[in-house]
Amino acid sequence: MPALAYFFSAYPVLTETLALHQVRATRDLGLPCILAANRRPAPDREHALYKNDMPRTLYLTPVSAGTYLRANVSAMARFPRQYAQAISLAWRRRDRHPWQRCQNLAHLLGAAVLADFLKGQDVCHVHVHFAYGAAEVALFLEGLCGIPYSLSIHGSDVLLENRLLEEKLRQARFLVSNCRYFVGNLKDRFPSLAAQKFYVVRGGVDMHASIWRPAPLPETAGILRLLHVARLVPVKAQHLLIEALAKLKVQGIPFACRIIGEGPLRPELENQARALGIQENVRFLGACQESAVRQQCDWSQAMVLSSRSEGTPMTIIEAMAKGRAVVAPRLTAIPEMIEDGKSGLLFTPGSAADLARQLARLACHPELPAQMGAEARRRAEKIFDLTVNAKTFLAVLAREVPALGLTPEVEIAPA
Repeated sequence: MPALAYFFSAYPVLTETLALHQVRATRDLGLPCILAANRRPAPDREHALYKNDMPRTLYLTPVSAGTYLRANVSAMARFPRQYAQAISLAWRRRDRHPWQRCQNLAHLLGAAVLADFLKGQDVCHVHVHFAYGAAEVALFLEGLCGIPYSLSIHGSDVLLENRLLEEKLRQARFLVSNCRYFVGNLKDRFPSLAAQKFYVVRGGVDMHASIWRPAPLPETAGILRLLHVARLVPVKAQHLLIEALAKLKVQGIPFACRIIGEGPLRPELENQARALGIQENVRFLGACQESAVRQQCDWSQAMVLSSRSEGTPMTIIEAMAKGRAVVAPRLTAIPEMIEDGKSGLLFTPGSAADLARQLARLACHPELPAQMGAEARRRAEKIFDLTVNAKTFLAVLAREVPALGLTPEVEIAPA
């Protein structure tokens, strides 16, 4: 039976739940599933449930120089013309990034190691998660041994600066996006993708797991309880959140906000809270384990984000699964996730005044957090059920890679 290979930048990563569920769903169908990654995750980022996969996974780093040498000599012997063409491509493929040619050659060497690993395993297709270095290795792998690849894009990999992005996206047999926003954004930025096939397969959580059961809202004695979860870095714009919270205090609205996350801006943000006189209302909890984040979500009435840029934040998905209203900026894919006025409230990006106005709505209409939280849970069950979305991905494979012999359980068409 033909096999499918999954190729990651790192595997198995704790936070990449959709990718891990896709691996599990593939195995549940009895399909041979080969795993490879550029590197192992840091120990505190490993997913315990998939740790047993690590001995069977090929990691391109660290690998001995001898392994690289043997694999590349073998590739030269097996694919002499293709290897020569790949070296030529590695030299010609360049963009604004310094040392791009050196990076290309490194990825070619890695592609030869991956080709050697896949030899004899009847792999007919490689699916890559994130358009980073793993996608560049897959680009050279196809050039060497003809195994096609597809690519799942997640957010930062297409929103931020990324080497050879257009070429990686164009050469893929098809692309899988976790939202519709990226489909339109990429087609606008890169006219060469006009004919590329995109599919939308959203992320999510295991909606049937006990840890994601919606928790009843707490009794708060009229105090609005807010939770914010993000790294304390400029793009998350916590200074905007603190400014908005200060406006609530000026209006006489009682509130408590807990901020989970660590980062270089923490001293500055703590000073800002003190300067605005809300240090008693705002608690900085630092970085927390996932279980602690869920406990704090149960403590809260609503989740609030203040970012200048986002993809499809897992923070929003998890809050909705727990039955919490979300207040977030109206940007990128967030309006696809939250129905404004139903499952949460959207505010004008960068506007502390509008953020404060939306938070005040929750405080002044105490029925809203419960109503919106219940609607958020219903919406999460509809579009963020990880089991359903993994089946949707397999339906994409059934449509695009018929050699795998899959029978789709759901219907899917290109976006």
